[in-house]
Amino acid sequence: MTRIGKITAGINELPAKFASLKVLVVDDEPFMLDIVEEVLGQLDIKNVICTESSRQALEHIESSPEAAGLMICDLNMPGMDGIECMRHLADLQFKGGIIILSGSDKSLLDSVGNLLLEHNLNFLGALEKPVTKAAMAAVIARLSDSTFKSSDNYSGLQMLTPSEIRAGLKGDSVQVAFQPKVTVTGRRMVGAECLLRWQDPKRGLVPPMAVIPVAEKHGLIDNLTMKVFAKAIEHMGEWARQGHEPKISINFSMDNLKRYDLPEMLSDIALKGGIKPNQIVLEITETRLISDLAICLEVITRLRLKGFGLSIDDFGTGYASMEKLKQMPFTELKVDRAFVFGSNHNPIAKAILESSVKLGHALGLVVVAEGAETKEDWDMLVAQVCDQVQGYVIAKPMPADELIGWMMQWEQ
Repeated sequence: MTRIGKITAGINELPAKFASLKVLVVDDEPFMLDIVEEVLGQLDIKNVICTESSRQALEHIESSPEAAGLMICDLNMPGMDGIECMRHLADLQFKGGIIILSGSDKSLLDSVGNLLLEHNLNFLGALEKPVTKAAMAAVIARLSDSTFKSSDNYSGLQMLTPSEIRAGLKGDSVQVAFQPKVTVTGRRMVGAECLLRWQDPKRGLVPPMAVIPVAEKHGLIDNLTMKVFAKAIEHMGEWARQGHEPKISINFSMDNLKRYDLPEMLSDIALKGGIKPNQIVLEITETRLISDLAICLEVITRLRLKGFGLSIDDFGTGYASMEKLKQMPFTELKVDRAFVFGSNHNPIAKAILESSVKLGHALGLVVVAEGAETKEDWDMLVAQVCDQVQGYVIAKPMPADELIGWMMQWEQ
């Protein structure tokens, strides 16, 4: 997901929707503020607020959560530098895009970019001074459509309470969406990832990250995962009756793998729904160290014995490591989006992507790259001979009743 590095080339125009973008520019040099505002004006972006210090910018954002959909910030400033400003932005849960202005060397900018991503900030890239219209247009174009749709994107993420999750599990709050997975060779849809969607009766559609951490912390993750699994099987059964049998990937955390009876539970649900286990890939994620490795190893091995595919998710981050590939019978390696999105602009991410693909193939695994969003990302994955791709460059997650129609249209 990173776009770390200086932008040296770009486009000269932006779609009309960017004209409504609210931009906050932070630089201690007035002449630089004038230059950036002029360049933005050349791109038909007129709603620009300029500040000469990080503190002014933070006060502006704190006073109104809709203060800006984009911040362009200098790194080297007196008082509070740009790096410290980013920490405070994270505390404010700023959801707009961030562009760094700097003349610093690339290794420093790489570190800054990684820091922003660790803060869960929407880092778009770094621009070197003096700023050009083409470079500015190229990096602004990376803003997602969500920036223009709702002010909710700028409000802090409000977590559901355990009682709300319990009530939702008893009701019908658990919904699912599906994001297609396409082969690099032949561009065929071979499957889709099943993703949680939580429809709260009072709050409406709630982001998964407002649900899953709370469910994990309060012992509700098993019930939540089984609900998602059952929903996926239900939809797969409907597709099978229509003559379609795409493989479906479903997320499981290591916390789910501490039940000795899990292999029987999952296979029973699948078979009762008319689905064979070999049509299902369980994507295993690990957000913390395993406390009961022996139990997890037994469960995951028996799942594989029953025919389920097993994917090591978010490979290259957290605890999803080569050690896990050695310990467990995975059939698929899923490269994390941090090494896919924008990897063409980041030699380190590109090297990790390349080595991950080679490692997966050497171990006989299917290699899936997630988070591909641009044609550049797609071309990079073709060059790396990746097996399958998932991301916005192909399709956004969609309701179950749209997937088969999308597949047929895609293949035509």
